[in-house]
Amino acid sequence: MIIDIAAHCDIGCVRSNNEDMILVGGQKLRDRGLSCRVDIGAPDGRYVVAVADGMGGAAAGEWASDYALTRLDQAVASCPGGLAPSGVSDLLQAWGHTTHSGLLEEGRRDPSRAGMGTTAVGLFFTGTAAWRFHAGDSRLYRMRAGQLSCLTQDHSQRVAAGDALVPANLLLNSLGAAQESFLECAPVQGGLQAFDRYLITSDGLHDAVSDAMIAAALDADRDTALRILIKLARDAGGPDNISAVIVDIGRMPPQDAVKT
Repeated sequence: MIIDIAAHCDIGCVRSNNEDMILVGGQKLRDRGLSCRVDIGAPDGRYVVAVADGMGGAAAGEWASDYALTRLDQAVASCPGGLAPSGVSDLLQAWGHTTHSGLLEEGRRDPSRAGMGTTAVGLFFTGTAAWRFHAGDSRLYRMRAGQLSCLTQDHSQRVAAGDALVPANLLLNSLGAAQESFLECAPVQGGLQAFDRYLITSDGLHDAVSDAMIAAALDADRDTALRILIKLARDAGGPDNISAVIVDIGRMPPQDAVKT
């Protein structure tokens, strides 16, 4: 099975540093993008695409997102091929746990990094199947047959202040930051189908751009859609770092297609 990927990690218009990071295969991206085509159809194939949005201020947030995706890349590279579903879940959960613990330990070791953390969201491909995973409020969307759906639920909430809502989200879960953390992971709902399009984003995109605008942008070809999405977020003020990854599923052998 072939997948085509376009990704870009943008600093936005306001912040002086970029705490986002993207992982595509073994490549980490910050303040740059890439486009590539990958064959992941081998039975023992494995490939990961992910976004991490660090927090903790300046170098701490940058360090946290880099650390999380470095450990994820190492975990995927060292895992055996042909993992059973339980093995995929175990691998992702172990990565989330050790990353969370490592971020807390680094914060204790270096007071300038105390309280740092990162969101994480991504797709882990194994042969012709895929698992989604996330912690925090970065998101995974899917465009299938012209319909956009969000496959993740934000681990955050709007904060009440009297009768009004504070115009920001309270993050309830992440890797690092707080003493407790959890990683949601599960097979992608409905499996993979030829011509599915997935979008992985940090909140710098989906907080600034409505789902309707995202859906309209995704009607374009892959590289054009990515440029439109980044531009829309920047035109909305770009108050946060902006990361977006588009993953297109190519033709699949008939026995691997999933009917819904």
